[in-house]
Amino acid sequence: MISLHEKVLEGIYDEFERWADESLACKKGCATCCTQNVIITAVEGERIHRHVRENGKEEWFAAALQQKAATKKPRLTTNGFAESCLRGEDVSPESYGSSQPCPFLDGDCCSIYDARPFSCRCFVSTQTCSPGVPALIGEKYLSASTAVMQMIEHLGQGEFIGNMLDVLLALCGVSENRKYLALLPASMSDQGLANVVKARPLPGFLLLEEEMETVGPLLHAIFAHEVEGRSIEDILNNR
Repeated sequence: MISLHEKVLEGIYDEFERWADESLACKKGCATCCTQNVIITAVEGERIHRHVRENGKEEWFAAALQQKAATKKPRLTTNGFAESCLRGEDVSPESYGSSQPCPFLDGDCCSIYDARPFSCRCFVSTQTCSPGVPALIGEKYLSASTAVMQMIEHLGQGEFIGNMLDVLLALCGVSENRKYLALLPASMSDQGLANVVKARPLPGFLLLEEEMETVGPLLHAIFAHEVEGRSIEDILNNR
């Protein structure tokens, strides 16, 4: 069964995809940017777990998780970073993972594409990437992506957030996912739990006044999107 929060997540994804109008160089088989340095929430992690269960890929999934490189516990989440910035503190974004290839790649294609998290969905480029040629995208798109990441973290507030592989391992302790535990080294789930933190509520968007002209319509569309007869804005505000 798909949870309410997963349905909200899908609504957010749909509205972002409708809004984004960049001319992208990204094509199927382009995996230069597909590394293990991906941040997700527990809601996104459960969506991946459900995708794996529904497709009977538990053994493959457990083997993929064991390709995990070294990660670290986040010092600040996206909303934690925003909160510090809004207080006027001098902080820098941090990296939570590794530049090693994502273990869910199969021949340079994503094997969990339908369930991929927002960090993967929004990481795009207007120029073809290669080693030494980084992704390129406009400031409007980056600002909008950050605002959506803040919403997604708010949706999962109080639950796990961190590196994708850490969150997925931490969620192996949930009853629906316990089948993986027998397929993993005993310590791996504990390693995941040790490296995740709690998602924080939205303290305010990191948007300049001039960015609201282009990003504002996206935020309004997401807030107005209805899930089970309620707007996402009402669900996020527990109304």
